[in-house]
Amino acid sequence: MRSKSLIAAGAAALALAGAAQAGDYSKSLAPGYPDVAAEYLQIPGYAAPGTPKALNTATFLRLRAAADGDTPKPANAVIVALPGFGSTPAHWLFLASQLVHKAQARTCDGRPCRVEVWVLQRRGANLAETTALTAARKAKDPRIALDEYLGPDAIQRSATTGAPGRVGPATAKAKWKPLSQADLAFMADWDFQAYAGDVDAMIALVAEKTGNHNIFLAGHSQGGGFVSNYAARLQGDGKRAVSKLSGLIFLDGGPSAGVQPEPSKADLDGYFAHVADLRSGKAAVYTGPNGLLGPIAGPASAASQSVTNVYYAFVDPNAEAIFPLRVAGMAPAPGDDFLKAVRLTWLARAGTSFDTDPVPGGGLQIPVLQFLGEGLGYLDFKPLPGTEDKCDTTPPPPPPPGPARAMGPPPKCVPSAAMLDPNKVYGWVEGGGNGGSAIDAGKASAWMASNGFAPARSNIRPVTVAFKDAGTKTIDASDMIAANWYPSERWDYDANFVGRFKTLKIDRDGVKLDVDKAAIANIPVYVARQGFTAGVGGNPFPGVTDYTEINRTGTWQTDAAKAVTPFDPKINVAILHHTDFVSADDTTPDKGRPGEAGNSAVANTLVDWVLKRSKGTIVTPTPKALGVVTRY
Repeated sequence: MRSKSLIAAGAAALALAGAAQAGDYSKSLAPGYPDVAAEYLQIPGYAAPGTPKALNTATFLRLRAAADGDTPKPANAVIVALPGFGSTPAHWLFLASQLVHKAQARTCDGRPCRVEVWVLQRRGANLAETTALTAARKAKDPRIALDEYLGPDAIQRSATTGAPGRVGPATAKAKWKPLSQADLAFMADWDFQAYAGDVDAMIALVAEKTGNHNIFLAGHSQGGGFVSNYAARLQGDGKRAVSKLSGLIFLDGGPSAGVQPEPSKADLDGYFAHVADLRSGKAAVYTGPNGLLGPIAGPASAASQSVTNVYYAFVDPNAEAIFPLRVAGMAPAPGDDFLKAVRLTWLARAGTSFDTDPVPGGGLQIPVLQFLGEGLGYLDFKPLPGTEDKCDTTPPPPPPPGPARAMGPPPKCVPSAAMLDPNKVYGWVEGGGNGGSAIDAGKASAWMASNGFAPARSNIRPVTVAFKDAGTKTIDASDMIAANWYPSERWDYDANFVGRFKTLKIDRDGVKLDVDKAAIANIPVYVARQGFTAGVGGNPFPGVTDYTEINRTGTWQTDAAKAVTPFDPKINVAILHHTDFVSADDTTPDKGRPGEAGNSAVANTLVDWVLKRSKGTIVTPTPKALGVVTRY
């Protein structure tokens, strides 16, 4: 439960924010991109049945040209973007900023071009109580957040000489407590239709004139599957959603036209049986520590990650980190004793947390993050002389289900704690442009910055909701978080189910859907992905003639695509991993070709692809019209 002092502090902060000048952008500029303004916004969304009205909202990160201030110039294009599995708008921050930044250097009808990127937030983040995070940012004191969510006694003494105390699990003195499954029973109906309805609400903000073509739908990973499903969905006006879009963008997710023609009766019966389990409480409505990500998922873990991210925003990257890399409840795995004992800088902690292989060939990363992670560089570690053969022999845990099962050959030697110098704080060798690792496309500093960033400009206000177990609670979700506190099991289930079929027509038990992927035609498609179809592009849409695909072997385009934006066929994503598409480094865009270290494969091709396929301009809402204020 939140303390009264923090509630009062939140109310005071909101009052101050309301009095602040609307044009204060100093704390809302994207890291490394002072010409890109960020605003965290919320608008009325899809009315999911059973959900309190205050929580039926569509929330998104808006990135646009900072030079326009409170009067955005007409946009040449708006890209509505969907994050991948377990992702949030923070993970789109750098790619989106690069697109907004690069567009301003192009000329459209005699003036600098304007591209805006709007990144949808997961609905579960709307339930995150972030008052203490905002208070910590305002005071530049992460300890405020640590005390609230984990407890003032969460820092434990270290047994290692010279090492600072480390943060442990939340203690009884933590004021924040997670909402229960029963509190959030209404999440059983946070389905595909709810997310599609939220995107509908976002697109409706754009005043598009007849004949103009300016709205592009993009998705990464699981979000890429949504792009196909949404475009093929029948709207209330009797048209498919593809009719209001100007292009479809798939980043390591899709494109897909479905693998089965339509669901069988058994498919539908199984689907509705699971929906019934969600609605009755027999199945969990939000993902906890028993899901694919294990103990690094769920509200308790996400709150801890959010506290870590406030530290990322204010600490010296070269100081010693106090947050461990292994959390309570994780299955024993090779490298555990190494990761529990190793002393790391904050930068190295950020890199080791999400790099696919932080000690090259050492097998330190958990399998799901080997699949979902980035190539950020590597840990600056060498075994103490004489310990090179003291490998960790812990048997690996069973592989998780899904695509993370095949992760390549086993490591030759997993590092153990015996190899560490207990008096040394290990650093990080960066990848990306001018980095020390030429085969890694991203930088740990960028990952650290994206997780630590939360724009000060927002229109999100506290809401009061009565919950079954927690009672009446006030929730202020205005501090953008890089961790989804309450991931919707229904959404994840629907994302897979709807994506399986070429056509899907349902009108049963409160679910009304009409999806026909054959309708995806006469629209440009852009794809960047590790997978590919040998020899040709993998275009699954017979009606699409303007198709561009960048994969690990090169770039493939149809003749229609080449006629609009011909790309060097040698451009590839060979050194990118699954998530590098959303935050790969672009510090040296003038060196080499897109896809090489420091030269973003996506940003340096997609910006021109979009601009060449947009027509005219569109009016986007002003901050005043959306009620944006500066929070702190």
